[in-house]
Amino acid sequence: MTETQPKIRKSLVSGRELFVCDNIIEPMMIQQVGTLVKALHYLRKEKSRPGVPGVAAVADISAEKVAADPFLRGLRQTVERLFPGEQFTDQRAYVNCSVFGDSYYAHRDCNPQERHVTALYYANLDWRLDWGGETIYYNDDEDAELVILPRPGRLVVARGAVLHRGGVPTRTCHEERYTLAYKLNSIGPS
Repeated sequence: MTETQPKIRKSLVSGRELFVCDNIIEPMMIQQVGTLVKALHYLRKEKSRPGVPGVAAVADISAEKVAADPFLRGLRQTVERLFPGEQFTDQRAYVNCSVFGDSYYAHRDCNPQERHVTALYYANLDWRLDWGGETIYYNDDEDAELVILPRPGRLVVARGAVLHRGGVPTRTCHEERYTLAYKLNSIGPS
């Protein structure tokens, strides 16, 4: 039996907050977003960090759509609830699309001393354990601390300064792995 109660698990990675949120997105919204990401136009231009080979497929979401989209507004409200007393501004929103053979590199979404936040939403409607694609979060000593399976509808909200690397699908997976990243700048206490 699948649990349907909202579940939020908090972890600290090198003193930085990370929340794994399950069952907080309505099933209808999961279906809509999962269908929408397949129809986006992706360009192979995204790099995990400067100076590394290879690029990943990405579809940027315009600032106008971020401001008006109810799903993204809901993600922002979740971030604000998880980090009470902080104020945020939108930085960037986009969807990554990876397939077997792609490569991502370990990176941070902001400088280690910054308090910015990334909401990472796993947008696939189906994902199987043997398909890989886990996101790995590393401590400041570059040891793996936390591995997150890209379960459909799962949301990870973490400080952007946490070192991490997205995993790509295994050879046995014939699906694209879709992740929606919504990055917010922390502008301090409210």
